[in-house]
Amino acid sequence: MLELADFSLTVLADDVETELVHEIGLSVAAGETLCIVGESGSGKTVTAMSVIRLLEFVAPVRTSGGILLDKVDLTALSPDEMREFRTGRIGMVFQEALDSLNPTQRIGKQLIEAFNPLDMMPGALRTVKGQQAARAKAESLLAEVGLPDTDRIMRLYPHQLSGGMQQRVMIAMALMSDPVLLLADEPTTALDVTTQAEILQLFRRLQRERSMSCVFITHDMGVAAEISDRIAVMYGGRLVEVGTTRDVLTRPHHHYTRALLACVPQLGVRHAEGLASIPGSVPSPRDVLPGCRYAPRCPAATEKCTTVEPELAASLGDTAFACWHPATTPLALASTASDEDAPRLSTTDRPTLVVDDVTKVFGRRRGVVAVDGVSLEIAPGEFFGLVGESGSGKTTLGRMIAALEHPSSGTIAVGDHVHGPKGVTGDAREFRRSIQLIFQDPQSSLDPRHSIGRIIAEPLRELTDLRGAELDRRVAHLIDEVGLPAATKDKLPWQLSGGQRQRVAIARAIGPEPKLIVADEPTSALDVSVQGQVINILLELRREHDLSFLFITHNLSLVLSVADRVGVMRKGELVEVGHPADIVENSTHPYTRQLLAANPDLLAFQTTNP
Repeated sequence: MLELADFSLTVLADDVETELVHEIGLSVAAGETLCIVGESGSGKTVTAMSVIRLLEFVAPVRTSGGILLDKVDLTALSPDEMREFRTGRIGMVFQEALDSLNPTQRIGKQLIEAFNPLDMMPGALRTVKGQQAARAKAESLLAEVGLPDTDRIMRLYPHQLSGGMQQRVMIAMALMSDPVLLLADEPTTALDVTTQAEILQLFRRLQRERSMSCVFITHDMGVAAEISDRIAVMYGGRLVEVGTTRDVLTRPHHHYTRALLACVPQLGVRHAEGLASIPGSVPSPRDVLPGCRYAPRCPAATEKCTTVEPELAASLGDTAFACWHPATTPLALASTASDEDAPRLSTTDRPTLVVDDVTKVFGRRRGVVAVDGVSLEIAPGEFFGLVGESGSGKTTLGRMIAALEHPSSGTIAVGDHVHGPKGVTGDAREFRRSIQLIFQDPQSSLDPRHSIGRIIAEPLRELTDLRGAELDRRVAHLIDEVGLPAATKDKLPWQLSGGQRQRVAIARAIGPEPKLIVADEPTSALDVSVQGQVINILLELRREHDLSFLFITHNLSLVLSVADRVGVMRKGELVEVGHPADIVENSTHPYTRQLLAANPDLLAFQTTNP
């Protein structure tokens, strides 16, 4: 159905030509799902955007090789021919549904605009009959993707839908012209585990019923295990391994594939001392590396690896890989942990945080109860994980603990400072110094106009007495403590990678020497390798500074791997609290068991597919 034949793409930007992907050779059969995996900057999205030819609208591009769909070379078509050919053949589901939907138009209008089947005469959509056909098709697809109240959904605007509903609308829009090929770029990254499970199940069902081919881009190996028939691993704009899902996930040959798999947190496997991570970072496309582009990060690299680039030619069974020294042994599986492996913190020390029967109601007439009677304690040095679906009240609780919201009732105590319905009693400045936040998106939480040094120094000026040279030394120490080079001080946020920006956010949070850090989804947008690096920094800082953490996330595998205790929230209530092994093996609440069942389980796949 789809074939990329030695496809390369070069983009011209700032008068410099940069090759983004190099000699990609891939094929996707009718009805097959191919997952493309790899870290950010590996070339996954560029490959997908090349198929639909969207990159040429952003910058001048030059291509070599071919992209064949139904034996038609898409690279040889003119823009008008490509637009005509794409109609009714290729559907696209983007990562951020809210950014992809027009905020000023109702859902129904956007779906109708996407309706243009091959057998419809030009201009037919402007006729009454054409509009009726398009509306009927839109309502049918909304019901098919699990949104049965179609008439109401058609009248809503994108912001009136939840994240899962927005993604379902995007899938319906992609199917409006009955495509034979569906491209999906990280469509579940920002979703909680239950919504993600529903969307993945929806993809599988629609593909099976429609015999569609699908190219699914993800950095989550657990998601790849759930949905793919074959997996292609990309690194530095190259393919490094391609094979069946079973072979790639259980018997990978390339050391990069093995490193990615080692970084994935797995249910029941404890990593209290830190997660696996890949040292270094993906090279820039402009970096000239004569050998294997992974060699600088590879523990098995030799001189040959740094001087001669391997081709995707060697193969064992159905797997092809580009490596001079491939691994030949099956992947060693991690062993699960018992409850005895979970650390037990002293209960005799005074808790760092005490949340006592806290409730938060938004609105006066028809009050929405966001948090309902939550009580919990966090001990000194404890890493407490808080999980639940979107809308469960996790973030609202975190904001109240940090005094960004006042509780409607109940109290929150950190040391001698108490936060209640009327605000903070005592020294509000000391209260804010004792609690700091790390937000989900460092891009939007760092002022783009300020240097990194100024960003880190700002809370120090407000909450401490540091000034002048002493302040500068503290900023330099913080930058070094989170593993960033000293030159980072003078850079702006946009000049850093996502992982580097999150390290800056961590440095800013620990600067005032707080007792508690509230981390709200700080790794949700990061690759698994960068996620490991960030988590390891947090765990190391906890050990060095006796910090307590409230770690809010929807990544169940992650929090069960590193947390001392885990709390589960549902509809504003804290329904279960326990040690990770207890949660995995002996959870008592049905909702917790529902979350565990919906969580992609890479270890279970590897165990059942030896």
